Amino acid sequence: MFSDILLKINKGATVAELSEKFRSLVQAVRMTGKAGSLSLTLKVAPATRGDVDILTVDAGIKTNAPEADHRKNVFFSTEDGELCQSDPSQMELPLRPQRVEIIQRGASNG
Repeated sequence: MFSDILLKINKGATVAELSEKFRSLVQAVRMTGKAGSLSLTLKVAPATRGDVDILTVDAGIKTNAPEADHRKNVFFSTEDGELCQSDPSQMELPLRPQRVEIIQRGASNG
C-alpha cells in the first residue's frame, strides 16, 4: 500500500526526484568516501479543518551530500598586502640546474 501511494504522489514525480537525488548522493559518497543521507518527509493533513475523510499529502525531499575536502594553500604575506608562495624576507639562493650523468656498470659473470 505505501509504495502504491508513494507512486501516486505528484503523479510519480516524487519517486523520480527521489531516484535522481539518491543516485547523486551515491556518486558523492563514492567520490568523497564520506557518508551522506537522503530524507523523505511526508506531511499528512486534513484537507479542510475538522474533516478527516479527505487528506492532503505533501512530500519533501532533503539530501545531505558529502563534500570533497579542499586542499589548503600556504602563502606568505607582504607589508603591502600581497601574497606570494616564497618567503619575501628570505634571501634567494643563486641555484642553477646541473646536468647529471648516470653510468650503468655491467654485471660481472665471474
